[in-house]
Amino acid sequence: MLKRILDRYRNLDQVRKRYLGFGVSLFIIFAVIVSGIFIGRIYSLGETYAEYTRNEIIHIKKDFLRDTVTNTMTAVEKIRNRQETLLENKIVRIIGYFEIYPDLQINSIISYLSEPDNSELLDIVIEDEAGTVVFSNPAGLPPANELLEEETSEFGQEYQYGQYKISLLVLRDTVKEQVEEELRAKIYREIYFQDAYMWVNEVIDYDGGEDYGIRLIHPNLKDTEGMSLSTDMEDIAGNLPYLEELEGIKKDGELFYTYNFKKLDDDEIGEKISYARLYEDYNWILAMGVYYDTIDSYYESAKDASEDEIAASVGVLLGSGFLILLLGMGMFLVIEERYFRMSNLELKEELATDELTDAKSRRAGMKKLKEKFQKFSNSGSDCALLLMDLDDFKHVNDTYGHDAGDKVLYEVVKSIKESIRDSDTIYRWGGEEFVILVDGMDSNALETFMSKVLAAVEKVEVLVENKEVRITTSIGATYFKKDDTSIEDGLKRADMALYESKKNGKGRGTIRL
Repeated sequence: MLKRILDRYRNLDQVRKRYLGFGVSLFIIFAVIVSGIFIGRIYSLGETYAEYTRNEIIHIKKDFLRDTVTNTMTAVEKIRNRQETLLENKIVRIIGYFEIYPDLQINSIISYLSEPDNSELLDIVIEDEAGTVVFSNPAGLPPANELLEEETSEFGQEYQYGQYKISLLVLRDTVKEQVEEELRAKIYREIYFQDAYMWVNEVIDYDGGEDYGIRLIHPNLKDTEGMSLSTDMEDIAGNLPYLEELEGIKKDGELFYTYNFKKLDDDEIGEKISYARLYEDYNWILAMGVYYDTIDSYYESAKDASEDEIAASVGVLLGSGFLILLLGMGMFLVIEERYFRMSNLELKEELATDELTDAKSRRAGMKKLKEKFQKFSNSGSDCALLLMDLDDFKHVNDTYGHDAGDKVLYEVVKSIKESIRDSDTIYRWGGEEFVILVDGMDSNALETFMSKVLAAVEKVEVLVENKEVRITTSIGATYFKKDDTSIEDGLKRADMALYESKKNGKGRGTIRL
């Protein structure tokens, strides 16, 4: 027993050795005096670990905020690209119509371009040989060259149809409005733990002052969207959060800051730690925050647990001699080690598992992907990377509600887990998007594996109000390549393969090597 105690003592770091040695020495010299000092020191040690736990949680929360805002920024780019592609395709379709029918009269041209399917979201100008505008939609537009000179158009195309020049233009504000609308819907439906949420402010004047910006999207205060913001606005503690946010954005394009604000679905005011980042093309500040009291609860739990364990240990030490002293030292070392492990186990498990679906979390997936990529770089050992997105999941949420959507997500993950091997792991990447990592499988076998996953999703049945809800998924798969510089290269390749699956009809898988 003595040998085990000495081994444990040797494995302690210097700070912990010093506390324990000091306490034991004083206990031998004068038990009564040492009791008070030793108890104080142990409580101080518990306080130190509780504070360390709190600081670690704050660090993890910051990573979560930064990662979530960054992912939303990526989503904005995807939405924007998709909207631009849709409008570009519309212009191509209209021009294709004119090429098929080259002899239409001007009235027929105007009638065709006035149809809602053709004119929606486009600025259309028809000019004759003299440059006179003979038709525009919306009415009253100037000649196309003036619109271009004002630099208000995002893109467009001119087509010479006989004596008429037809200009089909997409304004920047048009695309921006579509992106804003879709982003608002995304932010409204996202649900994060512990009352966290995302919001968007738009900067009008980077010099600050009165009406420097507007509150664009805010799920906690929807009725205030469109409200003007000023840098002299104070929170309940007298801080100037909007001034601090604007100055930080101007300096670095991003920042962490704290301020006091009303909680989600509650009138209580709490202090928040927030992260903000600038989407420069639209002058949007995307931000997200969590309340400190959700962090402090971990601190108090760790502190209480420490105090309970320490009180038990001190009672044993005070009522014993040399043998009991050895037992007390052993108990202290075991308890201290167990406390440290318990303080971090719950947090690590929470971060590693998605609470809704029971799939592994994106954070755990990123860590595992980096390990796999490092192993591939060192030894050539590879794994398959599958990126999966549920088809038309928004329709499920919109038609049956988010509770039904959540149940579909859970059942999909459950069905996939039952169909794959124990060595394969599924991670929730965000929303209805998942990643599956598969070891030791070549591309031929991967085709069969994807078919099993597709079938597992297709067999999911969720009853909502006596209605059967079913869903399919699309998959993009790939492997790491020798010229990949990071995991992002593999993810991008999988995303391109997923796009091909969606494009080719959904409910299928595509491998991109």
